[in-house]
Order: sequence, then structure tokens, then C-alpha cells
Amino acid sequence: MTSDAHADSATENSDSATDLSRRRLLRTTATAIAAGAGLSAASGSTAADTDEIMEVDFRGGTPPIADAPQGEDEVAFVVHGYTGSSTSVSGARTFQQTARDVGYTETVTAVTWDDSGLPWSAEASARDTGAQFASWLGAYTDANPGTTIRLLGHSMGGIVQMETLAAIGGSFTVETADSIGSYEVSDAPCDCGDFGDAIRDSAGEVHNYYSTNDSIARLGDGQADCSGWFCDGTTPNNYDDVDVSDSVSDHTSYKESPGCVSAIVGNY
Repeated sequence: MTSDAHADSATENSDSATDLSRRRLLRTTATAIAAGAGLSAASGSTAADTDEIMEVDFRGGTPPIADAPQGEDEVAFVVHGYTGSSTSVSGARTFQQTARDVGYTETVTAVTWDDSGLPWSAEASARDTGAQFASWLGAYTDANPGTTIRLLGHSMGGIVQMETLAAIGGSFTVETADSIGSYEVSDAPCDCGDFGDAIRDSAGEVHNYYSTNDSIARLGDGQADCSGWFCDGTTPNNYDDVDVSDSVSDHTSYKESPGCVSAIVGNY
């Protein structure tokens, strides 16, 4: 994750590179992606929470839903940031361990995407992964209708988080879709931004956990900036900026910070 520092030099080139049609790729349907066993796994009684960290890996294409826990009461899907694919599972485990320490006992699962290449190509990959993840989640929620879904994206994983909401397009909703140290642009959650409708339509609640000590994040170094020429200063009613600066000293410290993680699970 420390290589996220290299991303600063690429921000201006990447801020405007998003293709809105890609963000709206999935509006009404979720593709059946059960490739192998998976649909039947959720048909029994609700399973107990597990400490196992399973991995939903999009680097080789769309994975089967059986790669995630089935029949759980609740699953928090943790999405890594730039250069974090090799430590996706261990990063999710760090969040899980901290969450356990502050009393959260639900299941945590790692989401891995192709973060290879320079920052701007990795950002494009993060945006593309949002549509894949949204389609996968549609099939997963069909197979696990009783499971509460939570998303947590770190750094460029915050881009995946937002793009996933946009691709869901209100066809279903996730309970929470949060970011820590998000590398998404600072006006993304605004009503005038690219994701205001997605936040409103595709999630129960969306939180931006930010630290002013974070020198790498964009949205994640402060509150959403809705002060542009075409902005009226508002964000959706189900969106909140949460200051965790007192608990987070830098870009890589969110998941291991009891204060930050306590704030996250306190909103679950």
C-alpha cells in the first residue's frame, strides 16, 4: 500500500478520464455468475460467522459466487487500494482483527482487483472493476437474500466502491458502502458530482472516513468538496463525512486503528 504515494503525480491526468457510460454499464440486471457450485450453498439455514477470510478475485475475470461465504447474516467486503492486490487477504484480516477487538463479530471477505501498472491505468482498472463487482453482487444477493452486504474500500478501493454503486444503479441496495482514505475525486459524492444519484439509489448509508493526516488520499483527506461552479454545496441525505484524523496518522493506518474501525462498525 505504501506505493500509493506514487499516485500523486498522476491525479490531474486521471480525474477527468472516467467514461460515464462505463459507470452506468449495469442499471437493471445482475448477471448470473454462479460458474460452479454456489447458488445451492445459500439455500440452507443461516451459517455461523466465520473468521476465515475468503477472497473474491477479479484479476482473472468474474469469479463464482462460491468464492465468498454463503448463508451468512452479514458480510463486509473489504476492497484494497493501489499495489495492494498481493496483500488483499492480509489487509482484510487486519481490518477483521481490529473489528473483533472493538466488538464486531460478523464475516469479512477480501475483494481483489487488478491494480497492476502505473497509477492512471490502475485507476481505470478500479473503475472497470466496479461494474464487474456490481454484477457479481447482484448474483450473490440473489443467492443470499438474507445476507446484509457492506462495502469498505481503501484508497483506490474507494473508486471501486463508488463505481460499484453507480453500476448497481438502484437495481438493489447494499446496507453500507464506505471508504477509508479514498482516492476518489473530492466532489464525487456531491449532488453535482458523478455519484450523487448512485449513493442515493444503491446504498442505505455511505460514509467517507477521512484523515487530514493522509497526504495521498483525495476525497479521503477531508470532507467532500461541493464548492464548484455547478455545485450547490449538498450531498445526498444518506452520505456522511466522518473525521478520524485523531486516530489515523497516515494513508496506511486506517484498518489497524481501533478508533477508526470503531467509528466504522459503530455505523453498522
